[in-house]
This record gives sequence, C-alpha cells and structure tokens, in this order.
Amino acid sequence: MSDQNNTIFSQRIIALKEAMAQAELDALIISHDDEFLSYELNEDKERIKYISGFSGSAGYVVVARNFNPQLETRGIELSNNRGDETAVAERSCAVFVDGRYVVQVKDQIDSRIFQDFDFSKVSPSNWLCSILQKNSTVGIDANCISYKEYLSIEKDLAALNINLVQTQGNLVDRIWDDRPEEIVSPIRIFNDEYNGCPSTQKRKKLAESLRDLDLDATVITDPESICWLLNIRGNDRKYLPIINSRVVAYSNDALEWYINPEHFIDKENGEDIHERLHEHIGHVDIFPEDAFDDVLNRLCSSNCKVYVDPDATNAHIMLSLFNGGAKVIEGLGLCQKPKSIKNHIEVAGEYKAHIKDGIAMCRFLCWLDNLTRLEALENDETYVRRVEETTEADLAERAEMFRKVEAGYIEPSFATISALGPNAAMCHYNHENAEKPRAMGQDSVYLIDSGAHYKDGTTDITRTILVGPHISNELRKMYTLVLKSHISLATLVFPKGTTGIQIDAIARRPLWDYGEDFAHGTGHGVGHVLSVHEGPQCISSKRSMISLEPGMVISNEPGFYKEGEFGIRLENLMVVMPCTQPGMKHMLCFTPLTLVPFDTRFIIRELLSQKEIDWLNNYHQNVNNVITNAATSLSDDEIVWLSKATAAI
Repeated sequence: MSDQNNTIFSQRIIALKEAMAQAELDALIISHDDEFLSYELNEDKERIKYISGFSGSAGYVVVARNFNPQLETRGIELSNNRGDETAVAERSCAVFVDGRYVVQVKDQIDSRIFQDFDFSKVSPSNWLCSILQKNSTVGIDANCISYKEYLSIEKDLAALNINLVQTQGNLVDRIWDDRPEEIVSPIRIFNDEYNGCPSTQKRKKLAESLRDLDLDATVITDPESICWLLNIRGNDRKYLPIINSRVVAYSNDALEWYINPEHFIDKENGEDIHERLHEHIGHVDIFPEDAFDDVLNRLCSSNCKVYVDPDATNAHIMLSLFNGGAKVIEGLGLCQKPKSIKNHIEVAGEYKAHIKDGIAMCRFLCWLDNLTRLEALENDETYVRRVEETTEADLAERAEMFRKVEAGYIEPSFATISALGPNAAMCHYNHENAEKPRAMGQDSVYLIDSGAHYKDGTTDITRTILVGPHISNELRKMYTLVLKSHISLATLVFPKGTTGIQIDAIARRPLWDYGEDFAHGTGHGVGHVLSVHEGPQCISSKRSMISLEPGMVISNEPGFYKEGEFGIRLENLMVVMPCTQPGMKHMLCFTPLTLVPFDTRFIIRELLSQKEIDWLNNYHQNVNNVITNAATSLSDDEIVWLSKATAAI
C-alpha cells in the first residue's frame, strides 16, 4: 500500500476516533454488513473498505480509542511484527476476516495501522477483551449486524464487564464526506412465465404456514425473499437484482410492504408502475420504509405472536421486538425453503440459462487458447510478446463480452474473479481492487470464477486454465486431485433427508488422502435470478443442517491454494434430482447444469479411477452435444476447439 493511502486511512481513523469520543465510546466494532445483512454491497455501504481498504465480502474492523497494551497477557498477541509501531493509529485497529481472505487482507491493509486476524482463531470480542479495561464501552451499529452475532459479542464482552451499546446511526457515515448516493431502482415485474408460481399463490401458502404454526405474523427483512414472494426484481444492489424493502405478512392473508416510494417510478420513461404492479401481484398494503419502526411498535403492543428469522434480521429489529415485549418465535424464514426449491419452470429456466452461459464460456476459452497458442508454441519469448499486454481485467471484460451477446442477459451475478498465478491463491481476489491487474506471460495458470443473471436463471462457474508453458508436476497433481474431489461429489447418490454437512467430507476425501484441504465451503445454494449465494442449502463442514431436496440448485467447487504461487478451483452448478438408476429411485442425486469443459491438459490420468474417467468423458460428450446443437453462433474454429476440449481422455 502506498504512503498516500496510508495517510488517507490514518486520517480517517483519526476522524473516526473523534466521533467515538463524542459518543463516549472506548472502542467501535464495524461490521461488513448493511441493514439488510447483504453479502454484496454497493459502494455507499462499503464501510469496511472505506475505513481500512479491505474489500472482502465478510469481516469486521475494530477501532479502540482507549486501550491498555499491558493487557496482552490475556492471551492475544497484539503485535504481528509487520510494521512501524509508531503509526498514528498506534496499532489500536484490527481487521478480522474468515479463511477465504487471510491472504487478501494482508495485501489490502496497511500493517502499520491495522493488525489482521482470522476470526475463527481470534474474534473481535476476544481482541477487545485483551486490550480494554473493565467497564469500557464498545459501540456497534445494531442495524448492520445479525442478532445472533450481536448476542455473541455482547456475551463475550460482558464476561469481562465490558459494555456493548448501540450507536445512534453509523459512525463511519458521519465522517464519510464523499459517500456515494444510495441506488433506488424502479421495480421490474418478473413475469409468471419465468417464476412458475403467481405471487398470490405464494402469499396464500405463506398465510397458511402461519396459521398451521398458530402464529399471527412474520417479519421478513431480506430483500431476496420479498422479491421472490412478490415476483419482482430490481437493480438496487450490484450483481443482485433486488429491491430493498421490508414486509410484514399476516395469517389473515394481509401483507404490509415497507418501501421507498421512488421504486414505483421508472424515471427513464416517466412511468408510474403502480397499476402494472397491481395487475401482477394483486392487492398489498404499501407504506413508506421509514414507517417500519411504527409497525414494530404495533406488533409489540398488540400481543401478536411474531415469527422472525434471526439469521436474516438485523439486531436493531430483533432488539426492538424483544425490548417492546413482543411474543417472538425464532426460526428459519418461512420463504427460505420454498424459495430454494425451484419449481419445474424455474429448473427449466436454469437449464436454458446454462446453455447460454456454456456457449459464452466456450467461446471465451477458445479465444483464450488462440491467444496463448500453447500447442504451437515456438519459444518463450514469442509467447510473452503475444500475451504480455493482456491483463486480468482484459480477460474478465472479454468473458463478459461473450455473455452480453446472449439473449436475456441482464448483468454479472457477482464480481468476476479473474486471477493469474499467485493471485489465484486468494479465493475471492478482485483485480479491480489491485493497484495494477496482473499481466499474462508470467504464469502458467489462470483461474476465472464468473457468472451471470439471465431472464431464465443465474449461473456461476469456475475453471482453472492453462495459459503458459512450463507447468509443474505439483500443479498437475493438485489440479487432478481437485478434479477428483469435484467428481466425488458430482457422482454421489444419497438418501432423502441428507444435509450438506453430511456430504462435505466426501468432496474433501481425495485431497485429505494427500494431506491437503481448502478453507471455504464446498457448495452454496444459488437463487433463481436472485442471489448467487442463496441459503439455506449449502455443503459445508460448519453450517449446513438443511436437507437437500429436489429442485435445489447448489454449487460444487472444491479447490486448492498455494499462497504466492497458484490457486485451483473447479466449479459447476448442480440441481438436486430424484435418482433414476434401477433400484435407486428412492434416492437423490445431482445433475450438472454447467456446460463447459474442464482443462484436460493438467490431468495426470493415472491418478483417476476408471469411474472418474468415465464420468469426465460422459460429461464432456454431453457438453459437446448440447452446445453444438444449441449454438448457431459458434464459428468453425470454435466448433473445432470444442471438439478437442471435450475429447475423451
């Protein structure tokens, strides 16, 4: 990080400490999330990035105004010996990340200002308990943290008589003079031909669920569930086609929608959307979003039994209900499971979207192979001259260009991870946050993790590609082991009721056999033209107790990462389906949605079993058949490339 950036972040920390002093706080915890607990944030909500430079999708920054370095004996090593201890912030600031970002965070923050920790080993509350005196006061914006996380932090701090209090507003916003404007997009109607179930039917089933549970109402605050329930979409969030709003649904079929009125005006053509929306979803009661605290007070005073998902609801809302005396029943959001189980129209749309995405990615990979021309490589010098002006940014733009020409393309489903060589070792690397995107010619491996929203569905695919000569045996071995892990999960047949946590180890076994592992989950759920990281289904060793059911879409993405050298990840999306094998129709299995070849040039064939070889050859034959038959836009060169890329090994 440059000295200029160091000065900027030092100044911001000084300003923040002044705001903390005015609020009589000894320390401040800043969560990554916004008031909707969003995974993807717009620029106006990137508070951690603003204050520290770290741009990951999860984490905390903690700033201590009054601290006692002599308290290190409580068990936390305060100094990581990574910089000048005389910096203006006096190392009283720390960034906490999960395993995906332990490499990235070191590149993005200034170690003279911030310490960095893996919060699976050192949590923000652990660190604060190590540096603060008893009876200190720690502030947090309860709007931007989940209730469970809030309670966990509060409990840890209380053990040492440290008080956690809610701040009045967000203190980072107070010092953020050039904060970008909030995006308020017009509502887009998501037609029944794509969603497969009218909103009136979804709301009727929701009310029935409330009556079955003997509940009066449910508070829904995650925008994905609301957009699914009302069959609408929008552009309030980068990469996430949603409208920010909140809902209270009642057992008598009534629904109150709390939303910014500007969402009902399409400013491009001056259209008022109210009438078309009413035709699409029927009657709902609409209120301005700033009236939401009023309904919380009403729920508290009316003796209602209110159902709330504590994982999807911020701490401010939960605390308002509890402190107001509401009868709160906690559990998984009542829209979460129905949203995750795609109906036949949605599944059919996902197949259509993945054919389009497969065509685009095959065209991109053909273009990339023609650029490197490794099969006809004359010498290293000619290769470097040919590719050295192409950067990670150029590669990401080219992949998106091929997607944009496909019918029904909307936008990327997340920020493309376009990573060469050592950058691929950072699971969620983003070239846009690098001082300078890495250029080709230095590395033999390139990892691209990308996807798109189409009108039909949402895609997410990762491929690791050979882009340079002199591939090492270690790289080939690890690629083959990751592929074995991928196939191990892809070929799994499992009984109904199986959860993600039960099968996570099956994908890791081929890597474990060689003493290796990866720090992220094996698979995440994917929404239907909604969040590319959808719950509640996932495949993970830590948090996947939801059973996998037919219609759920989930990723399969094992990986391997060698810091400073290379990263490998191979990802397909799959849909859970009833097994069709003879005698196995009572079981479930996965059917791949993604239609893109794996790079067989890395593979050590001897490490694969015959079953694995057969799966790979059959998968590639299906890719060839589907893409060739569906893609009228493929050139002769692209057809030849696809034939070679999908040839049996």
